[in-house]
Amino acid sequence: MKNPQNSPKDWENYFKDIVRLHYKPANYRDVPDKHVGDFGIECYTLTGHVFQCYLPEQVTEVNKLVDSQRRKINADIKKFSEKNINELSKLFGELVITRWILATSANDSAVLTQFCAQKSIEVRNLGIDYISDDFEILVHTERDYPKEVGFLRKETYQMNFDFCSTTAEGAAIWIYENTAFLSKLDMKLPKIESDANRISLIRTFIIQKYLDYQNLMDMLQLEWGDIYSTVFNCIQHRENSLIGRFVLESGETLPGDVIKDEMAKLHDNIMEEVKSFKGTDLEKIKWGVIADWLIRCPLDF
Repeated sequence: MKNPQNSPKDWENYFKDIVRLHYKPANYRDVPDKHVGDFGIECYTLTGHVFQCYLPEQVTEVNKLVDSQRRKINADIKKFSEKNINELSKLFGELVITRWILATSANDSAVLTQFCAQKSIEVRNLGIDYISDDFEILVHTERDYPKEVGFLRKETYQMNFDFCSTTAEGAAIWIYENTAFLSKLDMKLPKIESDANRISLIRTFIIQKYLDYQNLMDMLQLEWGDIYSTVFNCIQHRENSLIGRFVLESGETLPGDVIKDEMAKLHDNIMEEVKSFKGTDLEKIKWGVIADWLIRCPLDF
């Protein structure tokens, strides 16, 4: 997956894609910066909306985040309303700008909203021809464009995990080194299959799925920590539900039916929260979760 937050340029290209989808190409104008610069804006629309993209270095400390965003707005509004008036007048022609939008990755403070409101009044009072009487400075994030983000996450920005699946030989080595860890699985398998050869094949298959799942989750945690947390929480919720159902439901409910039902719910939960998984990777997660439950869960089902 192309991670939009890898760099400021990646973020700029990503949000331009969002704007282009939202306003449609016929209403979108890009402002490339390779020749003489972009005059302080990334793109604008024929509806009078200007966008400036900004990827903060960190978003964990709200005070530092807001300070950096205020500095960014101050610097670029100065370009928009003082330094580049002649160039922007030529760019906009007869178009009147009603909104200047900071396209950023987080918007966590009412103080920033206050700042934008006061700064908007200052800019309106400058009497610049291309600035409307109802001009406003806004802060937008991905959350303001759920449909566009959902589409891009499924298409251009779909996650892609590049690792080799576990082989039967690799699983055999891991089994040899983790015999004690597999005791719960070994207790359950004879209840699924009586043939010893089939049990061995099923055991290897489950462990391959488990190891692929662990590799995928490790990569997810390393490269996309926020998405990892979301997926992990979905899995934990479904695991708690699974255990609760085995404790509370009658003995007439078949274990396989319960697991299938929980897997369907897990699929829906993850797809609702994370739009960017390929189907094959989501299948790895689902099979891996089943394998993980069979290996770890102390319930005798």
